[in-house]
Parts: sequence; structure tokens; C-alpha cells
Amino acid sequence: MALKQPMGQKLLTNVSVVRLKVGNQKFEIAAYPNMIMAWRNKTETDLSEVLQIDRVYKDVEKGEYAKTQDLKKAFQTTDQEQICIEILKKGEVQLSEKERGSQQESLLKEICTIVADKCVNPLSKRPVTVGVVERALSELHFNPNISKPAKKQALEAIKLLEGKYPIERAPMRLKLSFPAARKDEAKKQVTELCDSLEREDDSGALWTAVVVLHPEKYRSCDQLMQQYRTEGGVMEVLQLSVHKEGDASIESHHDDTPAHARPEPEEGAPRPERQPQGADRPKGEGFKSSTAPGVVFATREELTAHMKSDWHKHNLKLKSEGKQLLSKEDFIDFQIMTEKEE
Repeated sequence: MALKQPMGQKLLTNVSVVRLKVGNQKFEIAAYPNMIMAWRNKTETDLSEVLQIDRVYKDVEKGEYAKTQDLKKAFQTTDQEQICIEILKKGEVQLSEKERGSQQESLLKEICTIVADKCVNPLSKRPVTVGVVERALSELHFNPNISKPAKKQALEAIKLLEGKYPIERAPMRLKLSFPAARKDEAKKQVTELCDSLEREDDSGALWTAVVVLHPEKYRSCDQLMQQYRTEGGVMEVLQLSVHKEGDASIESHHDDTPAHARPEPEEGAPRPERQPQGADRPKGEGFKSSTAPGVVFATREELTAHMKSDWHKHNLKLKSEGKQLLSKEDFIDFQIMTEKEE
């Protein structure tokens, strides 16, 4: 009678597999989770803190090492550590569907935040919101790559959006200082390079100018300043992103008092008139709606008109999905971007 051995599956825990395909061969290494990106970002330089073991596998899950002759043919060397480094640089991290989705979602939010910080609406000169950017990229089917830095992908996303939506890079504000003796020459060069010259001062030994410049011209401006460095020329960044001031603040006017805590009307007293769904009556004059952040309507007719508007319907949909509502200005920006896409 044959002896039956118990068989089970050993799941890999606390292990991330990095795989690299060379020709028809696949090579894998076993690394610690969250340390691969740290090593690629150069925040971690100790290889022993990244790798579980400095050996190259054919299949990590089966514990099968790669053959020496295969390593020699694929990498032209048999040095295990050197091959591990190359796989770390070029290999693809094997993630579960849930892990990959979570990382992509987190990366997309970071990319959208960077885009929103760097861009403005060219029509209103107001900064675009993260929510508007996220929806626009979703419509363009933009998929973030977890193996590439967020900033690099944000710049790619900006170029993608600029061609289809009213969005552009926000200009920079710089302070440039030149020797006063070369004011005329410097002013001519600055005027040709920069978008606008906001103010200038030549009261001292230096001629200083505060200018607005497109980020793509920053390198050219730096090369210009190199010509004047030996004579005291200095360039200072005053503001990385220049946009129109006076943005409307979003204030909450919701009545957070629970229903059971509100006083009951006295017997015989007239009951308050029922208001439309999503609307609340403030203590002062006017009406407000939970789908119109920061807005108080003077009359019931204005409130009723709002309840029939696309803004109300859009915010109602966002509210049901648990997302942040749009202010009136942000919704107008969203409409403009959507209409241009159509």
C-alpha cells in the first residue's frame, strides 16, 4: 500500500517577484515589497535591503534557479549580483490585480494633483481642480504606469490634455537682476523671451525686473542669465504657478443637526412648508441647497430653477457616488472642457 503524503500549496508571503524576459527566457528575482520602487528612486541603495536572496530564479514560486548557461547566454555574465541589478532596473514587478489597481489609483491621484498645480484654464485664468483633471483623463482613457515617476507622467498628461481641453501650463513669475550698465541690452533680451514684464527697478547698482514666463522657456532664461552671472546677474523664482487671484471659496452651509434632535412644533402651530429635495432654509433670508456649495438663493424661484439645472443634476450624481461636489465656477470649467471634447 502506497504511503499518501499530504500535499498543500505554500503561498508566497512578504515577497515581490520582479520578472525580466530576455529572448525566449524569463528570469525572476525575489524582493521585499515596497523596496523595489525605493531602490529605483534611489532612496535605498543597499541591495541586501531590497533582495530576499541574491540569486536569479527561473521560477520563484517553484524555487527553481536559473541555469548558469542560460544566464551566460542572456546577460553575457554569470555574476548573480550584477544580473539581479539589471533585472531590478528593467524588470516588471509581478502584482496581483488588486495590488496593481490600488497602486494605479494612488498614482493617478498624485498625477492629477501635479497637473492641477501646474495648469490653469486659458479662458478664465483660474486654476483647474483635481476632480476636473481626473474626469478629463478618464475620458481620454489615460492609464498611469506604476513603473514611471508621477511627475514625468503628469507632464505627458498635460500635453495630452492641451490638445483636447482648454487647459495650459501656468506661467512662472521670476525676478531677474542684471548689471545696471547693461540695462538696455538685458531689457531687450528679457522682453523678447518673457511673456510680460510686470515691473522693473534701476534705482540701485542692479537693474531688476519681475517677469512672467512660460515654463518651457525657463531653460532659455537660465542660459541668458549665465551671460551675466560674473557681473552679478541673479535669477530668483518668485512663484512656480501664476493664476488669477480671487478664487471663490467653497463653504459648507449644511445643517448638521440630527432629525431626532430638532424641536417638535407646538400643537396647533402651522407646519413649515416642505422644501425641494436637497434644499435647506438658513437662519437668515434666502434658501440654500446641498448641491450648490457656497450659494444662498434669494428667492424660492431661484432655488427651483437651480433644481432643474445641469449643475444640480451633476452634483447630485457626484453626491450619490460619494465624490466631492463642484462649485459653480468649477462646473462651468467642466462644461467648457466637455463641450470642447464633443
